[in-house]
Amino acid sequence: MATPTNTFQTYQSIGNREDLIDIITNISPMDTWFTSNTGSTRAISTFHEWQTDSLDTAAANAQIEGNDAAGAAITPTVRLGNYTQILWKVFVISETQRAIVAAGRNDEVDYQTLKMSKALARDIEYALLLNASSAAGASATARQLKGVLGWITSNVTTVSATTVALTEALYNKNLAAIWAAGGYPTVTLVGSYQKQQISGFTSNVRRIEAEEKKLVNSVDVYESDFGMIMVRLHHILNDNFPGYVVNLGVMELWVKAWLRPVNRIELAKTGSADKYKIESELTLESRNQAGSGMITGLFFV
Repeated sequence: MATPTNTFQTYQSIGNREDLIDIITNISPMDTWFTSNTGSTRAISTFHEWQTDSLDTAAANAQIEGNDAAGAAITPTVRLGNYTQILWKVFVISETQRAIVAAGRNDEVDYQTLKMSKALARDIEYALLLNASSAAGASATARQLKGVLGWITSNVTTVSATTVALTEALYNKNLAAIWAAGGYPTVTLVGSYQKQQISGFTSNVRRIEAEEKKLVNSVDVYESDFGMIMVRLHHILNDNFPGYVVNLGVMELWVKAWLRPVNRIELAKTGSADKYKIESELTLESRNQAGSGMITGLFFV
């Protein structure tokens, strides 16, 4: 049936109110597992230092009765350090925008503070995990902390061709190297493709739950010869290094050192707007990188 002549429709109406709900959705990944699961300490300078030590290699030790004792050479401790890195998010809201009634939030400054704080947390996670090197900085150059991928050098299994897929044997070879160095692997961080490879290991028990009609094909905890390994999906690692498998030792070996904790600062007013900066400064202690390891260069899609 045709619409009657001169029917006034929504298409011609000028005064209809908008239909905008008071909800704002955001599904951006908020995975900051490494930041959340490492300890914290205080830094008091832009270059933060610590020491590591090790025992002599085990050897045969049989002494002659009554023999005089001579002192062995003492190996000094190793002194390590990392630079603090400044990270911030800055936002500016006009006074007019603050006066307007906005959907989904009562105050734009509060909303942006929450949003920017979450974004800053992801940037901190990126730095702590992925930064390959440290930098002392200069008057016109930012300081940079060295992250996990930069610190781990001892137990690195590098696959030369990107056509090589992760296998259970390759995975266990890296765990064995960590154990042989004195470490105790506890956590594996991976992207989505490598997680699926681990879930497909032959030792994984795949079963069908008859009552629930559910096929279980997932490994969240891998029981290795070297201990129980928690397998964690990591969005930031997935986005930047999907061909990596990062095997961390006991988490006490990785510590955040804060020179300045996260703080919101209201900046000087230069116009009819409010300016805020959410800022922090920190570095990463690698108390013994040999307690961790990684596999690099793996195939992924």
